[in-house]
Amino acid sequence: MSKEYQVLIFDFPNIDRSKVRPQHFKEVLPSIGNPIKAAGALYHDDERTKFSGSWFQLALDSREACIEFLKKDIYYREGIWDIDSAVIYPIGCAARLPVKLDGTPDELYRA
Repeated sequence: MSKEYQVLIFDFPNIDRSKVRPQHFKEVLPSIGNPIKAAGALYHDDERTKFSGSWFQLALDSREACIEFLKKDIYYREGIWDIDSAVIYPIGCAARLPVKLDGTPDELYRA
């Protein structure tokens, strides 16, 4: 039975993720719903002008499975994410509201 994990992973300093960002979105879409329950960007500043990493809520069996999931992402493969910076905690989710990412199936957002 899978558990849920909150995952924070930070970018290497002074890295530009913009070149591979479209590919990241394309690759991540099939994982929304399973194992990705929620995800987004981490920013350095309140104005959200500079990325510092990414966050996920993942339904997987272990922390190791979370690391393996991250290693499949283009941000890891292209040397953007610092895998050693990953912070992974088991969580219990009490509430979660949907925010629809363009390209995800509508049926994932129905009650």
